[in-house]
Amino acid sequence: MRELRHHLRHYLARVDAGERFEVTLFGRPVAHLGPLPSPRPSLDRLVAEGKVTPAMDGDTSRLPTPHPITTGTSATDALLAERRSEGR
Repeated sequence: MRELRHHLRHYLARVDAGERFEVTLFGRPVAHLGPLPSPRPSLDRLVAEGKVTPAMDGDTSRLPTPHPITTGTSATDALLAERRSEGR
């Protein structure tokens, strides 16, 4: 712990480079010093948690071509207009 206290910037720079350290107090391990885990993308996290099932086939080439918007109004604008007309 004394070594860490005296050279903290040095060890933090090494942690930033990916190294991990075990901190001891009188020869007894008391902590681990290492880089934070990188956050996984949301979809990967949801799949790992079992909340989302990934597609069995990621090939989207066989999907039908989307229809072009013909009203000139986005779905968001249409929804907002509908909510306003309902008196919300």
